[in-house]
Amino acid sequence: MPEIWLKYGATDVVLDIRFENLSTQVFSAFAPMPDEQAKAAIESVPVTDNMLLVALSSSRATARVANSIADAAKAKGFSVTVDVPAKMAGALRANLASLAPDPQAALSINRIDYQSLAERAARFQSTVFVSQAGFDPLFGFSGAPTVLLRTVLPEKMAQAFLARKDNVPAPGEQGEPLKIAAESAPAGTAVELVANGSGIAGVHTGTVQEAFSKAAEQLKSVAAVEAEQVRSAIISASNDAGTHSTLSSALYSLWNCAHIVRDGGSAVLLAESREGLGGGALQAFVEGRLKPEQVATAPYSDGLEHLLYIQELKQKIDLGLVSSLPHYYAAGKLGLATYAGARDALEKLLARNGKGHKALVVSDADITLLRTKV
Repeated sequence: MPEIWLKYGATDVVLDIRFENLSTQVFSAFAPMPDEQAKAAIESVPVTDNMLLVALSSSRATARVANSIADAAKAKGFSVTVDVPAKMAGALRANLASLAPDPQAALSINRIDYQSLAERAARFQSTVFVSQAGFDPLFGFSGAPTVLLRTVLPEKMAQAFLARKDNVPAPGEQGEPLKIAAESAPAGTAVELVANGSGIAGVHTGTVQEAFSKAAEQLKSVAAVEAEQVRSAIISASNDAGTHSTLSSALYSLWNCAHIVRDGGSAVLLAESREGLGGGALQAFVEGRLKPEQVATAPYSDGLEHLLYIQELKQKIDLGLVSSLPHYYAAGKLGLATYAGARDALEKLLARNGKGHKALVVSDADITLLRTKV
């Protein structure tokens, strides 16, 4: 019996599954680049005095690069200010502390609470954006342009949302929403990373749009994995804390994989969500401030696409969740099947589909894009 460990919040949980019930285990397999090469790429980023560093990812790789740029600036006697979106601040602060010899001396960060990025950047001599490329069900790919749109460009974000093709997740597909994000990218130097739990696989620099485009191309070439369509899938995100902290952030992993499940099948997401739903549209929905019949026509609020995807996909497959969220939220309000743990989920999938049933297991689904074999 293989012993598969899956990430669940800050811990790992074991999935005891028999060989005869395992279709395959999928995980990101791209190799990290040599440290010297990564260091040289990071050191090529110009630093100035009175520099604003905007961290647009909470990953360990982003924390490592932010530290390196800040250290290079401070070595020249330059001052550095680090801003980060509020919902990423906790995870980034934890990663910065884990990298520092003394956690008390970790790089300090400020939560973004301003309305205008242009006004904020005008106070500094230069601006550097640091982000990590990933997949996004609305934009196709995520990175600096899309995070900025979601964080400080609400009007453009609403425009991108309305430009979507339909209400089905489209990770890895470049369409009109991504075009809007790219065209809205601000001036400044960017560092866009391709990384997984093994380390940094790519460091791409240039303008925001240039760095993002190069990183997305690399990610598409190394993170796509072909798999047969299956009756059920058990899905977990990688070991970066931010991917598990809220249901809103964890759902990206589900949308990367749901299309691999046949109609009538089941997709189960492991997402502890210790910080809750993640606010925005999900919070409004479970509190009754946003009604089911309003979802399709509501003005955009953060995470509204998740509700559309849940409504759309529930018509074809069973969406399940292992989390610490109250059953009232997950099942009663969102209509997700809930399980007590990974073992409970597997047992119920086998009871539903038969003892000879084979389940697909996806680790670090946030940075893995499943492609259906034809």
